[in-house]
Amino acid sequence: MDCLRYWVRETHVDGFRFDEGSILARGEDGTPLPHPPVVWQIELDEELADSKLIAEAWDAAGLYQIGHFPGDRWAEWNGRYRDDIRRFVKGEAGVVGAVATRLAGSADLYEDDGELPVNSINFVTCHDGFTLNDVVSYDVKHNENNGEKQSRRHR
Repeated sequence: MDCLRYWVRETHVDGFRFDEGSILARGEDGTPLPHPPVVWQIELDEELADSKLIAEAWDAAGLYQIGHFPGDRWAEWNGRYRDDIRRFVKGEAGVVGAVATRLAGSADLYEDDGELPVNSINFVTCHDGFTLNDVVSYDVKHNENNGEKQSRRHR
């Protein structure tokens, strides 16, 4: 908390993205908490009140909280948006309805918990080395510059 406050106060950082942010929602034993203290401390801190808070709402252990990441101010990377748009761009059949839902704000993910489409950060590609061109050209990631092996091309 001290570091976040320092970055806001001294370096004028206006927001934070928490990679694999769902880890912040786990207890000491790894169990997901309904009211995780760290998430709420960040959300309710007065010095951070004007900061944007963005969570990658999943973690490496499989906790996937898209549409129900704890807290009210948090925006979430919408992995469902990414996946549905990628499937559409690849030309997969039967995805038009899913794409329409994502473009209309992903109400199926956010409205049930009282969140709004503004809680969604829609993206198609990011730091994972899998560009939109790769989506339509390869079966898996294609990023030799990061040491990944050559991928199979789509037929």
